[in-house]
Amino acid sequence: MPRPTTPRRTIRRLKAAEVFEDPQHKLRVMRVPSQGPGQVPHAHEFEELVVIVGGRATHRVGNEEYEIGVGEVFVVLPSMSHCYPRTEGLSLINILYDASRLRLPNADLGALPGYHALFEVEPRLRQRERFKNRLKLSMEDLGQFLNIVAEAERELAQRELGCHFMAAAHFMRMIGFLSRAYTDKIPPVARPVTQISKVLGHLERHYAEPLTIRDLANVAGMSPTSLFRTFRAIMDRPPLDYLIRMRIDKASHLLRSGDLRVSEVSEAVGFNDSNYFTRQFRRITGQTPREAMRPDRADLVPRRA
Repeated sequence: MPRPTTPRRTIRRLKAAEVFEDPQHKLRVMRVPSQGPGQVPHAHEFEELVVIVGGRATHRVGNEEYEIGVGEVFVVLPSMSHCYPRTEGLSLINILYDASRLRLPNADLGALPGYHALFEVEPRLRQRERFKNRLKLSMEDLGQFLNIVAEAERELAQRELGCHFMAAAHFMRMIGFLSRAYTDKIPPVARPVTQISKVLGHLERHYAEPLTIRDLANVAGMSPTSLFRTFRAIMDRPPLDYLIRMRIDKASHLLRSGDLRVSEVSEAVGFNDSNYFTRQFRRITGQTPREAMRPDRADLVPRRA
């Protein structure tokens, strides 16, 4: 007789509609002055930036557990399950956001290794191993950061005209502040977070240039084989596929907001062959570059000589 199987526990996924009052502006600050223990993990449809302001606890992410305390800051990505099995006077602030809906300008932020470390690499590493190289703000830095949080919180609470713009601006200040803090903290010792964050920053600065696995391996201080394996394990895709997707994302922005022709966009983001660019664009976005242009684009008709 076959042995009965234990039913797999379904992890509750918190919906965006349960959290954000305005579906067009998905940003919220939630203070939790007394977080009790909880053994049941949950996940979100959105990102969560957590700041520990008091006490200590055990944080479980997936199957990994580690201790957290005052000043620690971490990001929980969508669909990532987590909970706090043990707490001791734990007080925290959850900053809930949907980056895809806020449409925040990236500018030169991607050049900061700390940005990639905190918002991309570290959350993924935390699911795979007991990660020790986490961001912990000094009390002085924590105080400065909480002042920015309070400004965003006031804007969201007062609901004056322009509050969404101002709250998003304060949220950008939070991201910049933490990215700089993490960049300053990253040690020179070669660790996955350091290595992959450096590669991501290099890709952001040089995505339009011809890059090879060996080039990226030199940036990381790893062998090409080790870089390929580590990058794929953390970012869920090989380095050059990540680069192609980054170029397509940059191209999408140019097509929507600029006045360049498809061939000019292709060259601007690092594709030498516009036909190959079109194939990759369709593969990743499901549409052609011309279909992605804004409707009023004048270059839909040939330019006069």
